[in-house]
Amino acid sequence: MHRYRIIFVKEGDFACLSHLDLQRTFIRVLRRAGMPLAYSQGFNPQPRLSFAAPLAVGITGDREYLEIDFFRQLDSEKIKADLNSILPAELAVRMAQEIDPKGPVLASLVKAAFYVAIFSPPVPELIPLVKNLYGSSVLEVERKGKKINKRVDIKAFIYNLYLQNAPEEDKLFMFLATGNLGGTRPAEVISLLPIKSEPEKVRRLGIFISGNNGDEFITPEGETLSTFSNGLNLNIQDSAIRTQTPTAY
Repeated sequence: MHRYRIIFVKEGDFACLSHLDLQRTFIRVLRRAGMPLAYSQGFNPQPRLSFAAPLAVGITGDREYLEIDFFRQLDSEKIKADLNSILPAELAVRMAQEIDPKGPVLASLVKAAFYVAIFSPPVPELIPLVKNLYGSSVLEVERKGKKINKRVDIKAFIYNLYLQNAPEEDKLFMFLATGNLGGTRPAEVISLLPIKSEPEKVRRLGIFISGNNGDEFITPEGETLSTFSNGLNLNIQDSAIRTQTPTAY
């Protein structure tokens, strides 16, 4: 068995695809491309693939990750070319690479995600509101349960907030916990800001796993948050986002 990691974008109208629809889309594309998919065992075999961190409907993504098992080895550049010949530009593959099939799946390693919410036109009151939000000791939101709703304090899941102002728009960057230990979503953070304006769009810029030291975050490609954010012209240092491990609910 050979495992490959696919990095792709999710843009435009495809932001409205649910996670299940996105999974179905890639399975159809992989089959159409003639990829040698490996299947699970049992009465209802399914292609062995997993997305690292499913996106909420309406959010676009710069670096989305899909891991796929094939029953024979393929050339990574050919995988990329063959998929892009079928996929629309809004789901274009950026890179394909072979990874260790015996290693943990990326979905089990994800600890945080980096988002940007764009407000256009700008919202002047965002500056004091974001400062107050980040300085609050308790930040409760309501989450829907199967039977009853519950109040959840998401303060520990907000690692960093960074507001970038410009004459034409405001950009609220959010570094948030996610993964199997719990986390929060951009919509929950934005709901805590008492403003009438909704963001024009929300985009996930990247996902992060634990670094070798266990007290820092890196992308699956090995970039630290400071290196990653410097590419976006942001001054966010690793030390600014180190925090306690969130408690799972």
